[in-house]
Amino acid sequence: MSYVRLEAWIGGEWLGVDSISVTVMDAALTLSFEGQRSESGYRSLIWEPLENFLREYREEPLVVLPHGRSLPVMFGPGAAGPFRLAESVEE
Repeated sequence: MSYVRLEAWIGGEWLGVDSISVTVMDAALTLSFEGQRSESGYRSLIWEPLENFLREYREEPLVVLPHGRSLPVMFGPGAAGPFRLAESVEE
């Protein structure tokens, strides 16, 4: 079965994204991402909120947690991305 997931260009390769966080005045705000069955569902549930999140916090450093990795990746203000939607096959 296939599903759509969010990926980010990190370290020279496209990696699936579990979450993106920003810390503002000692409060952490986090968006988490799970694979969706359709691209239209993903666009309304994930892509649009992500665009709003990145626009709102473009002046803050963002932390991205790649799927299956324990080490987060920090992007400086305005430097997060690029992101894309990709189809994956679940085995």
